[in-house]
Amino acid sequence: MKNNLLKIGDVSKKLGIHDQTIRMYEAKELVKPKRSPNNTRLFSRIDIIKITIIITLTQELGMNLSGVKMVFSLAKRLHMSDDELLDFIYDHINDFQIKS
Repeated sequence: MKNNLLKIGDVSKKLGIHDQTIRMYEAKELVKPKRSPNNTRLFSRIDIIKITIIITLTQELGMNLSGVKMVFSLAKRLHMSDDELLDFIYDHINDFQIKS
């Protein structure tokens, strides 16, 4: 890990998801990791928070990736940092879940 940046394999292990899932999030322009000179993806703390938000919204709340894009867009318009957005989601997760 250089400058607190993690490679994709380290991020996938840390978050318990597959590398391919992270690549899909990048392809959908939900995260944009830095690249090393040899083109290796390097993820910052903020990238990891963004991926955590995506995982929470999709896996815990059943949102699709278009919905995630809308949440990120709304948070940006409200001048919320990714940390604030994640805290908000965790604080209100029960309000978002569909009652059966």
